[in-house]
Amino acid sequence: MAEANAIYLSSFFSEGDILIEQTVPSFYNMIHALTGRIVTNHLPGVKAEPIIDAVLRRERVSPTVVGDGVAMPHARIEGIDRPYLALGVYPAGIPSAETDKPVRLVFLLLVPEHQPARYLQILRALANLLREPGAADRLAAMTDPEEIIRFLRRSEMKLPEYICAGDLMTPNPDSLSANAPLGGALDSIMTGDKVEIPIVDDEGRLVGAVDTHALLGCFIPKGLRKLFPGAKSDLDSNMEALANRMREAHRIRVRDAMNTDVSTCRIDTPAREIAADLAERNAVKTYVLDKDGHLIGVIPLAQFFRRILRD
Repeated sequence: MAEANAIYLSSFFSEGDILIEQTVPSFYNMIHALTGRIVTNHLPGVKAEPIIDAVLRRERVSPTVVGDGVAMPHARIEGIDRPYLALGVYPAGIPSAETDKPVRLVFLLLVPEHQPARYLQILRALANLLREPGAADRLAAMTDPEEIIRFLRRSEMKLPEYICAGDLMTPNPDSLSANAPLGGALDSIMTGDKVEIPIVDDEGRLVGAVDTHALLGCFIPKGLRKLFPGAKSDLDSNMEALANRMREAHRIRVRDAMNTDVSTCRIDTPAREIAADLAERNAVKTYVLDKDGHLIGVIPLAQFFRRILRD
């Protein structure tokens, strides 16, 4: 029985919001057609072009192909009073640069500007619905909107009550073994934009993290300023000694440099608790662990802000 105050996924779409297209459209034409369905069915008098532009701008920032032939383009729209959802089914598949598998299901989601977390709740509900093996393939093979509606409503998917770590995290982050040479951490930082790298044991359990400050502390001894008398030749000599020390990073193990006091959470930890912990620790990211302490995701602070405030 449905709960009186619950919000269900099925409340955001109807048969008229489903488009089944046998030809392969361009990405723009696909967004145009799905937006047109929402505007025609629910937003009389509203112009579609500004909405299309908003969706395309969001897609340029970060493509929304989520895998298994599914894409979930979305945008926050000023002036609408509730979320709207349209579904495009493309059996022939739309080629995508983000995945080898053509996109056959496109869920277009429009959410009000003043509901920053609602799209995350709806996307999580959709992901949960399609998590069953073969679900996306069965849905993409359907040719009748009524059949699709029955499939999507079969479990009356309830929207989650709050945004949690699972909605915000990047799954399966890169990590280093605690027994690895410190040079691996140094290479990761020099070749990318990482400022902190998670460290795991042989079973994949998080045991700490190495950040740029920890690395610097390993290579620069206390009182280094006293080593610089000021002459350029002396400075060059000391910097060469520092460079040599960094080149010998293979002799130091990650476990000897890592910080064990890091921010962690579970996949169902509410976003508000994550924000509080990041602030209290002055941390740059939080790590998502399963019940046994295995590392399953990461939420960098910048990503936390982006998902809550801009996506």
